[in-house]
Amino acid sequence: MKIRLSEAELNHLNAFLDSCPDAERLSAREAVLDLYDIERPISLNFVFVKGGIGVDGAAELKYSEEEKGYYMGERIEDPEAVRAALREAGALPGA
Repeated sequence: MKIRLSEAELNHLNAFLDSCPDAERLSAREAVLDLYDIERPISLNFVFVKGGIGVDGAAELKYSEEEKGYYMGERIEDPEAVRAALREAGALPGA
């Protein structure tokens, strides 16, 4: 799925990735980001494309008390849900 972002949003997201301990840049254009500190934690794999990001994968993160850790839950296919999660986490302006 593609999420259109303005230049300001892309700059904000890049700065967030540089400062987030739960983000990993796989290349200059690709990143993996786990957002644990939001109401509905998610994990994202995305690439920077012209005018936004292309999300290769997005899924809920569920917490297991028994395992004391997170695991992948349901896949997220709604671009607005991903945008809202990024905004809630502070990865996009307007949170």
